[in-house]
Amino acid sequence: MSNAELLALARTGMSVRAPSSPDEVEALVRRMSAALLEPVDDATIREISEQLEREFSVRLGPSHTLSSGHRPWLRAKAHEIDFRYWRRYRELMMQQGFGGNVVNRLNDITDEILDLAGDPLREGHWSRRGLVVGHVQSGKTANYLGVINKAADAGYKLIVLIAGIHSNLRSQTQERVDQGFVGRDSDQVLSRQANATALGVGQINSSFTAAAYTSRGLDFSRNRADGLGISIHNLAQPAIFVIKKNPSILGNLIEWLQGTTAAGGRLDLPMIVIDDEADNASVNISADVNKPNTINRLIRELLSMSTRNAYIGYTATPFANIFINPDTTNEVLGNDLFPRDFIVGLDAPSNYVGAREFFLEDEGQQLTVDPQGTEEWLPTTHPIDTEIDELHPSLVQAVDCFVLSKAIRILRGQANRHHSMLVNVSRFTRVQAQIAVLIATRLQLMKDAIENRHALPKESALRDPFMRSLHESWESQYRQEPESWDDIQRSLHQAAAGMSVVEINSGRSAGKLDYRAHKDAGLNVIAVGGNSLSRGFTLEGLTISYFLRNTQMYDTLLQMGRWFGYRDGFKSLCRLYIRPEAHDWYSFIASATEELRDEIGRMEAAGLTPEAFGLAVRAHPGGLLVTARNKMKSAKEIVRQVGLAEQLVETTLIHADSVPRDFNVKRARSFVDAVHKSAKRMGRVSSKSRLSSLLFEEVPVEHVLNFISGFATPAANIELQAAPLSEYIRKRAFQEWDVVVVSNTSPERDEILSIDGMDVGLQRRRMTIRKNVLEVSGRNRRVASRGVERLGLTGDEVEAAERKHQEDLAEGNAGRTIADHYYRAQRNRPLLMLHFLAAKNESGDKGNETHGNVHAAYGISFPGLRQGESESRVTYIVNLVEFRQIYGDLDAEGDEDDELNED
Repeated sequence: MSNAELLALARTGMSVRAPSSPDEVEALVRRMSAALLEPVDDATIREISEQLEREFSVRLGPSHTLSSGHRPWLRAKAHEIDFRYWRRYRELMMQQGFGGNVVNRLNDITDEILDLAGDPLREGHWSRRGLVVGHVQSGKTANYLGVINKAADAGYKLIVLIAGIHSNLRSQTQERVDQGFVGRDSDQVLSRQANATALGVGQINSSFTAAAYTSRGLDFSRNRADGLGISIHNLAQPAIFVIKKNPSILGNLIEWLQGTTAAGGRLDLPMIVIDDEADNASVNISADVNKPNTINRLIRELLSMSTRNAYIGYTATPFANIFINPDTTNEVLGNDLFPRDFIVGLDAPSNYVGAREFFLEDEGQQLTVDPQGTEEWLPTTHPIDTEIDELHPSLVQAVDCFVLSKAIRILRGQANRHHSMLVNVSRFTRVQAQIAVLIATRLQLMKDAIENRHALPKESALRDPFMRSLHESWESQYRQEPESWDDIQRSLHQAAAGMSVVEINSGRSAGKLDYRAHKDAGLNVIAVGGNSLSRGFTLEGLTISYFLRNTQMYDTLLQMGRWFGYRDGFKSLCRLYIRPEAHDWYSFIASATEELRDEIGRMEAAGLTPEAFGLAVRAHPGGLLVTARNKMKSAKEIVRQVGLAEQLVETTLIHADSVPRDFNVKRARSFVDAVHKSAKRMGRVSSKSRLSSLLFEEVPVEHVLNFISGFATPAANIELQAAPLSEYIRKRAFQEWDVVVVSNTSPERDEILSIDGMDVGLQRRRMTIRKNVLEVSGRNRRVASRGVERLGLTGDEVEAAERKHQEDLAEGNAGRTIADHYYRAQRNRPLLMLHFLAAKNESGDKGNETHGNVHAAYGISFPGLRQGESESRVTYIVNLVEFRQIYGDLDAEGDEDDELNED
């Protein structure tokens, strides 16, 4: 029996009775191994025991639900339902390593989602709309497979799973449906083989299945559906359609379903539509409610085919969905896809590695690498005919790390696990092809060198340039790992020999990844692509990511984060090569999305509805980017009302020209002088440094308003428009403020500024010029460093913030370092943070601001609403011409091959 079989056997044993300690886990594994024909050594037993401990220690937090006018039905009817589909899917998850805690929680959450979707056996005409919000690469597929299985048990007869816009994603999703629901090889089913191979749940119980009308290789076709010779009205089991989000495919399915009904009739079969990546292409951005976008119209037509239908969108980036007008309807198409009936916010399991770990936590400094100087090698904006004749040194190092990390994983007992690398540097398939060839060439030369040198003494081996490069990359990235170079060198040949390079894009069929075919030995692959690798597609065992794309739209950027996911036993080996500008945007977006996820929980506690969450998202300052994305092609300006209660706003954009720059520094100096004279209390925040930040307490609001009205802020810095910001401050009647002049405690000798007799250290920030505007790129896309918003709080307020953070940390809902929003929640007076900045004198990418200039910037941390106070909205007017100049245009982000109309 193989190690995998012993692991599966032990998982089954733990599902019956979960051990309560590591010793009990090891004892269980030993008992299982004793029954085997061949002896199992102690190292293998320890390895399997540690794997089981990791799996069964995973926790999945509670979901949070907003609903409107729902009448629960599932619990009352649970005793009438034979959950046979769910039972075998549950067992499959246990076999695949889902811990009992996670499976039990998933059972509860999928019960809740199915209940919200509606009782399929309820008579009459009804339609439900919902949205499930997860995290990128966090297990949404496992969740909606659970919903699909339970929907089949409850009586839904037509199940349509819309699996993104790319063929490879649809194929990958179909494979998971075969494993987790159908239980048979769908390619064989559609080719009408009598005994299709049992897969996944079918190996657990093959006595029932589902009618599959699509397969891994074939999307929906009317001719193939007719060729099956089975009327959907006479099916003994539910029908499943896994289709691409494509106009011709959706149109074909609708026409075929229409052909099964009487002229002009509707199906009486209950239908559930699962829309994976629901924010992509499904959202209607047409101003005319009677002329919706094609995909949106077709999904609504599909739903209207059934008198009883439920639509559930799944996404990690719900911004666009929430911007749907909840009141939009059409006599023929019915209601739009706004989740008016329910929104479910999913928590990520405790072993999930997401945006927080990469961009908000200190450990992200180890996980992310700045590929310095790549702008000269391959500019962010480059033409389709760009020629690439060599690999950038940082990409060479990334490939080295891919080989090294596999060698280390072999030493950790993960030789047969999938191991992948992502290279996403261009939207053009022609450029992708050049990169793939260059990587494949270097990889082959490296393989040859490793084969000839890996067994030699270190000194001899390192005379070879490829071996020396690997050793230098190990010194740079992995020296802190427990494995020694000598052991790694001996494992390099096993690590590299089976590696390959593939292109993944819509125009190349030869580059498809087939993890299933390599499930026993593990696939070791470097995947080179563009948007086909940027949404929904999972790279199994993704360890190294090389990412040079640059977009500043929430949903697009987050969905490109294929490096999020589960990194069991090799998290410390993961590396993300990403430019500083993109890193900072990810940080900003991660903070904004965490705030909005928290909002679902707060609204649930208050008993609010999905429409209220929609208002909250539309009122979030960062949501302006999403609005602009949806309107960018047609509108000239956007008028938005935004709430700033418990929000932070900052001048992340400042003028590059010398006249407004010097004007702002002068204004800031005058402000400090006025504040110094009028504050009731002032002093250094720390007595340990003469250059610690200066805190002025209970400053009259007049000085703040005077400063804001006279500070020159670029129009594209939307949140700091002086007039609406000042009006908001007046409406909320903030009479007294805290003001902090933030100081660098260890500046260079020429970076000390004297203001009204007080010395302040200039803070060093990276600044990039774009259209005469400087982008201040700090952590979290912020000017202020983490922790500044604590200033001005009392000891009790600081303690309350830290206590709330510890509570969230214990529940898995917070990072290890305390985020500033915890301090902001305790604030009674607003805090204005004034910054005097010096640009970092960095070499590398073009566009960095020259050293020596002084810049002024500021931010405001607003308190939450006081008891009995209602939110006062800020009305922003966004000029989209100026917006595009800074943030780019929507059209620049599509893959070249996205234009293809695939079938």
